[in-house]
Amino acid sequence: MTVPTTITNKLDELNQLCEKYPSKIPVRECAAFLGLEDESLRHCLEHGSCPFGLGWLKKNAHNRAFYIPTLTFYLWVTQSAGFKDNTI
Repeated sequence: MTVPTTITNKLDELNQLCEKYPSKIPVRECAAFLGLEDESLRHCLEHGSCPFGLGWLKKNAHNRAFYIPTLTFYLWVTQSAGFKDNTI
């Protein structure tokens, strides 16, 4: 079975994103990869509905903070398939 070009292109895009941001991915970049508006992703992060990142209201402030770890996002997108041995 051949992997569709659209899938390999998206995986290449994911690899480039991870290379560019090895520790944490900015919300804007992550949202663009997922095809979402920035604010939509921020809302999901803040309300705990994204398994790959965190969002919170900063103490004694009215602004929010967000954190998307690169490794966690990569593993979520690939469902750890990047680490599976396909030769067995």
